[in-house]
Amino acid sequence: MITERASLVLYAWLSVAASIVVIALKALAWDHRLGGLLADALESGVNLVAAFAALVALAVAAQPADEGHPYGHGKAEYFSSWLEGALSPRLRSP
Repeated sequence: MITERASLVLYAWLSVAASIVVIALKALAWDHRLGGLLADALESGVNLVAAFAALVALAVAAQPADEGHPYGHGKAEYFSSWLEGALSPRLRSP
């Protein structure tokens, strides 16, 4: 199971890299006066924060059980999901 989580860490790094590329492209497009992409680039910053949170949580969860955590560190992933939920825009009913 550790190797499965280790491969998930790789995908989390890919998510971070993709977020950085998207932010850079949107900022470049905004710099060239292509409309309201700055706000969209800033919103992509939220995606970058969520990707980093997932990366950290997966790296912690991949650690084996130790004396202080006899069942492992798997619950660290819950902190990432909480942060992603807190960063999401609230949906309001019309």
